[in-house]
Parts: sequence; structure tokens; C-alpha cells
Amino acid sequence: MKRIYPFALCVSLIGLTACSDDDDVMVVDPVEPEISFVRVIHAGSDAPLVNVVANGNALLSKVDYAMSSDLIQVSSATYDISVDAVLADGNTATVLETSLDAQSDMEYTAVALGLVANDTLNLKLIANPIMDIATGYARVQVLHAAPAAGNVDVYVTAPDADISAMTPTLSANYLDVSSQIEVANGDYQIRITASGMKDVVYDSGTVALADMQDYFISAIPNTWSGDSPVALQVSLPEGQVILNDINSGADLRVVHAVADAPAVDVFVDEAVTPAVNMLSFGEVTGYVNLADGTHTVTVAADADNSVVVIDKAAVDLDLGKSYSTLAVGSLTDSMIEPLVLVEQTRRVATEAKLTVTHAAYSAPEVDVYLTASADITDATPVLEDVPFKASSGSLSVTPGNYVITVTVANTKDVAIGPLDVTLDSSGIYAVAAIDNVDGGAPFGVILLDDFTAM
Repeated sequence: MKRIYPFALCVSLIGLTACSDDDDVMVVDPVEPEISFVRVIHAGSDAPLVNVVANGNALLSKVDYAMSSDLIQVSSATYDISVDAVLADGNTATVLETSLDAQSDMEYTAVALGLVANDTLNLKLIANPIMDIATGYARVQVLHAAPAAGNVDVYVTAPDADISAMTPTLSANYLDVSSQIEVANGDYQIRITASGMKDVVYDSGTVALADMQDYFISAIPNTWSGDSPVALQVSLPEGQVILNDINSGADLRVVHAVADAPAVDVFVDEAVTPAVNMLSFGEVTGYVNLADGTHTVTVAADADNSVVVIDKAAVDLDLGKSYSTLAVGSLTDSMIEPLVLVEQTRRVATEAKLTVTHAAYSAPEVDVYLTASADITDATPVLEDVPFKASSGSLSVTPGNYVITVTVANTKDVAIGPLDVTLDSSGIYAVAAIDNVDGGAPFGVILLDDFTAM
């Protein structure tokens, strides 16, 4: 996220001087400017990147979901603020507008929350006076910014404290914001339950609240791994932290992309029973949730597990993330290896997301075209010189009907396609280019996620 301060520090100081007949000079001290502080948080879970504009000047650009600005110092004044969605084609559209009368010695937090899909996206403004925090204490303020979570109870306790007989630290419905609460610095555990219930739907694990630190905590929709309906977005005066539920783990799926290999079994952490049984070339598993941390993945022939093609490959899984592990290469050349990709699984109402991966062992570097028709004569590729094992990452694409064509790099020689596809808004799509059965050309594709050929 790029921060721009074109207007924040542009305050004119006027010095007044007057000359008497005796050439005496009277100097009037300049008036100290009045200042305020502003922070912006993107908590709209299906909204695209946004730009924030104040009085026609760019304040923040390309703010992604769950991101927060620092507290930005501005002159105390009235500002017309707009939030502009960054669309997949690079254009912008204003989606939220408000007026802020920024008073001296105040800090303001503007939170974009709700959903684009059901037209509930709005701007929540929280104002707090600037106050010191006592030594030995931290200050916490909590916003309920998860529309689907309903009424909740929040428990802020010592780690591992039994909440069964406790009164909640606070209760909140969507859009409710707590007062600023000062607590002794130290280790705490934050747990959330449905209102009046004790079954925990979010657990932070142990978190440290630092001496004299100011925390603005938003419960936002969970778009990461795990079953919790929320994650916590923690905004600091400088910086931010995402706290996923400690039990979220990580999501992992496996793709069989080795054309000359038989069906395989996949074992995790040297288990005797396969996590995936009889996965054939071109097939994709669903996501399996695993504890975060380091795991090993072993791939063996389904017909004979003593024939191991990937032996205890280490895979590091981060809390809250989703991964695809593609078995790629060639059995004939004894060159099978795992290709691990981090997936972006958040759905965006204004765009489709497309990932293209070169998993065809026998194919040279390629160019990838995404066009309105099969004619690529005058078209420019969206991806150029893509080598084996490279992936585009998640591309934002305007929803619509397209033709995907893959050519040998720097030529119009078609290697894959043309493939007619429909990319819908909020859709997530992935294509992996692969060899033909038994290896080599003609090359094909594996379609993942929401992808369906027309």
C-alpha cells in the first residue's frame, strides 16, 4: 500500500511584521497549526483494492482488504473524502463518500465495511480524543466489522483462563464499537462466542499487549483458512497485524501434473494411511486443512507404495494460508518434484481472479493470451516468456467471455487452445498447462477452482 501526503503537511505560517518611524521591528510569533490524525481501514471482504481521496488529493492508493494505514497527521479542517474502487481494467469508480470535520487533537478511524455484492458497503467513522496512555498499560478499542457474525461476546482474559463462568469483557453487534479500554500490559487471550454462548468461534491464542501501545482491533470476515467466521485486524499508530484464529491451520490441495506417471497415493508426515488415495494424472484434490508449520509430503505409486516418486518433501504452511502442491516433471527422466503455490482464495465482487501455471515438463517457454476471440494475430500476450514451473499469481480480470491461447514464446505458434471460457464476477479460476498423456505434445490443461470450459 502506497501512502501519499499531498495536503497533510501543507500549512502556511504567516509572520506579521510592522515598522515604526524609529525603524523598530515588531515580530509576531507564528500561530501553531492545529493538527488531527486520520487512519483508514479496508474491511470490505468482497471489495477490490481501493484508493482514498481527500479534497481531490490522493491520500492512499491500492489499499487491499484487511489493510490499514498508519495514523496520518493532517491539518485540522473539513475534508471531503471518497473511496474509489480500483477495477480490474485499471479504471476507478467512487463507491463511498463522506465529509470529515477534523477537529484539533482528535484522531479519526474510517473503516470501509460491509459487502459490495448486496450493496451494504459503507463507511464507519470513529473519533477519539488524543490522550496519553499510562505507563504499564495498553489501550484497546474493538469494532465489530463482520456482518455475518451477528451478536457476539468477547472475552479478553489471561491465557488459558476458563471462561465458562465469566462475564464477557464486552458484547457487540455488527457496527458496534467499544470505548477505549486501558488494560495492564502483558499476555492475553481473545476469544469470541455467539451472544450468550460459551462455544468459542474465534481464539487468538496468546497475544502480547505492549506497554503504552494503542490497539484498534476490528473483527472482520475470515477470508483465509479455517472455520472461524472472523479474523482480527489490529491497527497500530504505525503498522498492522492480522490475527487468524489459532486453530485455522492451513489449507493444502494436491494436483497430479506428471503425464507419464501412474495413479499415486499422497502421504503427509510419514503417515501409514494416505491422505490422498489413487490420484490420477490430471486430477485435483479438494483442500485439506492441516496444522500450520512444517510438514512432509511423500508421493508413491498407488499400485505399489514402495515406488516413491517424491520422498518426504518439506512443505512449510503458514497459519491462515491456502496452498496448491503440483507434482510436476517426468517419471521417465526421474525428475518429479513438488511445485508449491500460495493461492489467493478471497472472492472479489467486481472481478474474476485467474491464475495460470506452466506445469508442462516438455513445453518450452510460452506466451499466454486472454482475448475476446480466437484470433491472436494482432494481440499482445498477458503473460510473456513463462518458463516451466512459473505461475502468474492471481490476476484480476474483468468478468466476461474470453479465449485462452498459449503459444511458444515470442511466436504465434499455438501450443494450447484456443480454449473458450467464462470468467464470472467473484469467481476464482486457475489453469495449469500440462503435457499430453505419457508426455510431450499436444499439450493440454488442468482446470481448477470455478473454471468450466464453454
